[in-house]
Amino acid sequence: MAHSEPSDAGIPVLDISNATAERARKVLDAASTHGFLFIKNDGVTIPPKDINDMFDLSRQFFQSPQEAKQEFAIGSEKAGGKNRGWVKMQGEALDPDGQKQGDPKEAFNIAEPIPHLQPLPTLLSSQKQLIQRFQLSCHTLCTNILTLLGTSHPSILTSPKKKLTQQGTALSIPSSAGGSEWFTTRHDQSRGPSGTIFRLLYYPATKQEREGGESIRAGAHSDYGSVTLLFRLPGQPGLEILKEDGSWAAVPVNPNPEELSDAPILVNIGDLLSFWTSGMLKSTVHRVTFSGGEERYSMAYFCHPLDDAMLEKVPSKTVEESVDEGELRRQRERLGLGEHEKVITAGEHLHRRLKVTYGLEE
Repeated sequence: MAHSEPSDAGIPVLDISNATAERARKVLDAASTHGFLFIKNDGVTIPPKDINDMFDLSRQFFQSPQEAKQEFAIGSEKAGGKNRGWVKMQGEALDPDGQKQGDPKEAFNIAEPIPHLQPLPTLLSSQKQLIQRFQLSCHTLCTNILTLLGTSHPSILTSPKKKLTQQGTALSIPSSAGGSEWFTTRHDQSRGPSGTIFRLLYYPATKQEREGGESIRAGAHSDYGSVTLLFRLPGQPGLEILKEDGSWAAVPVNPNPEELSDAPILVNIGDLLSFWTSGMLKSTVHRVTFSGGEERYSMAYFCHPLDDAMLEKVPSKTVEESVDEGELRRQRERLGLGEHEKVITAGEHLHRRLKVTYGLEE
């Protein structure tokens, strides 16, 4: 049965194959209004063949016997540590306040391959070159996006959300503070460990769906990190974002199939980047819900800063003049930050979020 989608979310498709001041402005506009943007796949940074091959590998893995997956259960010693390995069906609750049970999906979390790739089941380890290449490609794209966000250029930026006119393009971080490299140095994986995770996701068909009902497959949540890259297959929609009026809007897999032969890569801003920019960049709540008997696959690359990166306010006049007190307050509440607890590290930020999702102990 085909999925009946609500109104389209209207997320823009951007081409960032060449970094320009205008493209940096558009990235910032999308990040501060929607919290989401599509990036046109240039066919080079993340080759479509690698995307297809990764989906094929993911499908083979999730169809393998449960015993083989359970051996690498998330957080187990064999999986290589916390937030790594296989998440069983209903093994996590992304919306613990709104769900009686965990999300009806499976996942496999793969950490950054530095200094080496974590222990993997035989099927996945047999394709570790593909996995590592894909992770590197994803991180390169995230770095490109973060570079654009930090760009400084003497032009005029108008933010329709904030109704402000400011000098500069994107966040205009001054060169004395690091300029366009301010974010990227704090995401440079050669400098130390981070919470970056590449995640394979599988949503099996359920009885409720086969009978024509609608099912929430990933509860309403916002992502934890800086930037997320999401890959989906044609004909497998289901992602919805929460609008300011409280309604849900669908995010199509390919918003312009007549012009885009390959689906664009969906990007969204995470809580950490929103917190880092005092709520200026929007971390939008989203969920996965669909009807019909079809199964669904997706892949997500969750880009995080280095664990020891301090989440001090980004040194940007644009941020100073565009603080969203409401969004910043929500971020602080999610983290359980006290009134006088001002600065934490990226590693501490991630641990606080995972503790709620998985019930991790100190």
